[in-house]
Amino acid sequence: MEKILNLKRREFVKKSSLAAIGSSVLGNPSWSKNKNERLRVGIVGCGERGAGAIVNALAVSDAFDLVAMGDTFKDRLDKCYADIQPYDKKGQIKVEEKNKFVGFDAYEKVIAESDVVFLVTPAPFRPMHFEAAVNAGKHIFMEKPLAVDVPGYHKIMEVNKLAEEKKLNVVVGLQMRYKKSFQELISKIWDDEIGRVVSIDVYFNVGAPRIHPRQPGQTEMEYQMRNWRYFTWLWGGQLAGQTIHQMDVMNWMMKDFPVSAKGLGGRQTFNGPNQGNTWDHHFTEFEYPNGTKMHVQSFTMDKCWGRMGFYVQGARGSADERNRIYDLDKNVVWNWREDEPNEYEVEHDVLFRSILNGKQVNDTEYGAKSTLTTIMGRMAMHSGRIMTLEDVLQSEKSLLPKEFTWDAEMPDMPDANGNYTIAMPGMTKVL
Repeated sequence: MEKILNLKRREFVKKSSLAAIGSSVLGNPSWSKNKNERLRVGIVGCGERGAGAIVNALAVSDAFDLVAMGDTFKDRLDKCYADIQPYDKKGQIKVEEKNKFVGFDAYEKVIAESDVVFLVTPAPFRPMHFEAAVNAGKHIFMEKPLAVDVPGYHKIMEVNKLAEEKKLNVVVGLQMRYKKSFQELISKIWDDEIGRVVSIDVYFNVGAPRIHPRQPGQTEMEYQMRNWRYFTWLWGGQLAGQTIHQMDVMNWMMKDFPVSAKGLGGRQTFNGPNQGNTWDHHFTEFEYPNGTKMHVQSFTMDKCWGRMGFYVQGARGSADERNRIYDLDKNVVWNWREDEPNEYEVEHDVLFRSILNGKQVNDTEYGAKSTLTTIMGRMAMHSGRIMTLEDVLQSEKSLLPKEFTWDAEMPDMPDANGNYTIAMPGMTKVL
């Protein structure tokens, strides 16, 4: 795998500002079928987000049929299939029993049946699934994050070169980039409405994920995958799994990506074997190349105050996720008041229109680089060290098991008391 060890800043930020709807819909025809034929869609990953992606697509396009579904768990596939039925107003769900695939190899079978594939599994599978879909010449919707470790990031970036060569359409589930009000807000910030951005605060403070108790006869792989938000190798930590949305908006606003990170965190409410090895609270300070600091706080704690958003302080004013701009006295000087379409639906509308109109949209690069930002933050917090982009890009440390089978040896196994190894700053090796 090619290692990007001498990454130039201008190469790292290339295309990162092409986020507005329309500005990223560029390129040449990439779908060779007769335009009267219907697109065949398959989905890999049938959890709640997978079902949501299908429902969002059904709401905006009647140019496709859902023909294949795949998941490692049959019960999740069956539930997803049942859950999406009420939203099929035009008879677009046409998944025959023979095209409902279960197991770690289900993605290969779904891809073979599809023109467009939705990749909506937990993140460690994304690089492998993305590579298979691109090699097969399929258009792609894939959820964030795009990886959980640096080798995964490199794989995504490597495969994306082929996706570009093939003129494939790729939309990434960082849907805030498709939110019209945010596009207008960021445009005003770019137009110097608040002056130079001097400080950024990001928040993703929510409750704890659901626990799926261990069942008799479960292998360790099955148990961890059922509780994927509690294991770092499956979730990537909260920065990757959730806070990436707000962090990506800030990267978009800055037209850049952080070059260093330092932080802290740990487990205060998570306890014992039922809550794996992820942390429940985090604070990270990122620095952009121009010296601007982004302060990110996030937690997954029940019965605590919550916020999902951001606050941007400029030299002459400020802005926040409520699509408001304030002067230095905190008076509102601009506020988005228009109705806007659902950004979850817009991203699918962009994907299907791009395919059918012979134009290209490809969100992979900024999706991968915002993913890398979260990986750098996790590595800084877990190690207790200042992480630079150069350090992080050289990492060859994989978080994944060596194979994907139900009886695979896992990256972290429980001890005699059922507890898992918790990252300890000053002791945990991340490089």
